[in-house]
Amino acid sequence: MASRAIKAADQLRAQWYWKSSFDPSSTNEKEEWTKYSDIESAIIEEAFNGNNKTKLIELDNYSINLNDSIQISQSDPNNQQQIKRVLISRHENQGLREERFFLPPVLSKTFNTDWSRDAYTFLSQWKKHKKLSDTEIVKQAADGIIIEGKKLGHECESQYIARQLIAVENKGQQEIYKCCIQLYTMECFLYKLINKAIGEDDTSKANTLGPFCYILFRSWLKADTKHSPELYRGANIDQNMLESYKEATGRERYWNGFTSTTRNRQKAQNFGNTLFIINATNNGGLDISPFSNYDEDEVLLPPATVFKIKKLKKTPTQTYIYLKLRNYIDDALLLYGRALGSRRHHDADLDTHLRLLNLNADARTTFYGVNGGARGGGGDGDDGV
Repeated sequence: MASRAIKAADQLRAQWYWKSSFDPSSTNEKEEWTKYSDIESAIIEEAFNGNNKTKLIELDNYSINLNDSIQISQSDPNNQQQIKRVLISRHENQGLREERFFLPPVLSKTFNTDWSRDAYTFLSQWKKHKKLSDTEIVKQAADGIIIEGKKLGHECESQYIARQLIAVENKGQQEIYKCCIQLYTMECFLYKLINKAIGEDDTSKANTLGPFCYILFRSWLKADTKHSPELYRGANIDQNMLESYKEATGRERYWNGFTSTTRNRQKAQNFGNTLFIINATNNGGLDISPFSNYDEDEVLLPPATVFKIKKLKKTPTQTYIYLKLRNYIDDALLLYGRALGSRRHHDADLDTHLRLLNLNADARTTFYGVNGGARGGGGDGDDGV
């Protein structure tokens, strides 16, 4: 069965809503409808199109009765709300999602002190001393997301994510990458949890979230679409954070976590008091917009993407911060090489070689795959996916 998470982004899709305004005593109350999360909506739609005649669905906090078009609270069965199904296109999602595109990214340490430490943890710690195939990595990613989802009360959503991953575990690298990217674009707990964990250096989640992060990072390495010369990200930045950027002008810094940017300047500057203008000539990030249900022109930067702060420009209404990304291949080789070197080389020696791009033949083979191509199952080498 093909993964239902992978679909043409421009097709009409079903979005489910529940009626959030309900006052039995009111005769002229304005109707308000609230969206289910993308994954909750997908779970409902799956049942809607299925053969289950009872049409009863369990979500994490509610039961859904499709025959009667109602949502029933699991904590209070008398609390029932209407639901409805609406067909929409991606172009109907006009704005950028605030939590995804506008939260102020924390300015992290310089390259020479601790660059890539947090990203390195998530990309490598879970995989130390293991030889894993593509299938095994995908299985670990699915299992880890279920564990974290249960902790957050998102068991049904995490089970859905896991099913999508398992559906492509034997379909080759490109299908695995597409599935992971599609899941990351969805509005649910996953992308928020990943970036919170990496940003806070929460090593307790390295084994559970590390496999998914690793696949997502590898999809960036293998992508052909890294050619967006200028990217944008809006933010609300306080004076202290603004001073941090000002003091670091001319120096290299990085943001933890996967960072969502957009090619659409107008959308990015519609929110917040600061606009990051990112020169990505040497490092275009990963264009994930073809896999998204949202018309956001999203380009994803991998964890610990290094940039130089070129200048700040203030106007009465907004501050513009100009950044220039480092050459992505330098950073990718360094980051991936550190993961490889955790057991094969002394870290300090390897880092020195990687900074000079003097990878030995064994490291180059593992990084790029056999003869510079993608390795199929990761069977006789160190790295699947």
